Amino acid sequence: MRHFTLKQLHYFATVVETESIAEASRKLHIAQPSISIAIKNLEDTFGQKLLIRHHAQGVSLTPSGRNFYEKARELLRLSHEFEQNTLAGSEKARGKVSIGSFASVAPLYLPKLIAGFKAVYPDIEIQLHDGEQHEVMIGLHRGQFDLAFLYDLELGNSVRKDPLNAPHKPYALLPEGHPLALKGGPVTLAELSCEPMILLDVIPSRNYFLNIFTEKGLHPEVAYTSPSIEMVRCMVGQGQGFSVLVTRPSTNETYDGKKLAYVEILDEMESSTLIMAYLKTNEPTQPAQLFIDYCQSYNFSA
Repeated sequence: MRHFTLKQLHYFATVVETESIAEASRKLHIAQPSISIAIKNLEDTFGQKLLIRHHAQGVSLTPSGRNFYEKARELLRLSHEFEQNTLAGSEKARGKVSIGSFASVAPLYLPKLIAGFKAVYPDIEIQLHDGEQHEVMIGLHRGQFDLAFLYDLELGNSVRKDPLNAPHKPYALLPEGHPLALKGGPVTLAELSCEPMILLDVIPSRNYFLNIFTEKGLHPEVAYTSPSIEMVRCMVGQGQGFSVLVTRPSTNETYDGKKLAYVEILDEMESSTLIMAYLKTNEPTQPAQLFIDYCQSYNFSA
């Protein structure tokens, strides 16, 4: 049998995950013919047809290719784990950690977590990717990320969840001069529900914030929605309604210079815990575990 390489497997897995040789070429910064040759060599080596090429419509796996992809992904995972654990076990910790993070919370915490971690472990490389939760979870399951940094909402049972000591209770966001902000104490969901709502429209946040109200039989009118937390803040700052958020920026000023009030909510609500997650089937590499340990020891309220 002819030999195959991990590089060939990596090219093949990337084509499968992007469903396109052209897209894999862009992602890997490798010429398309090189990727095609690598896959052809794999098919010749193992005597199996792995991919079906669809003219101008990407590729799909054959039944043999599906089984081959699962085994290739596992071998690539083991290779990555071996490399990172070996590097981290050297006298000076080295290696790489790839983190997928929920875009709504990433800017508030991850830059300072990474800066602090790099001060302690300067030779461990951090790769950071942010997106919506479903994108982060797909990347985690495909082995693109070692860790996922997100809220513990609608994640299923495929991941282990290491909770982080970050603020997690929802609060009301109001214009600075709003009567509910000026009353000098917490507000109730019933009081908020009489006002128009500006809803953070990303899954699972959208469902979480609406359920806070519906579980108590309340149905606020949603005036505007946006997937951008700063757009939500700006709309509130302009007096277009209230919002409920968990992520709490350290400044109460919006992009366009309006002042906001952060007001506690009196009602009991389901918490939204920030976690570092990884697949149950994959133990974290040593560099990834070092990053988890650092995050768990971090003082988020400082």
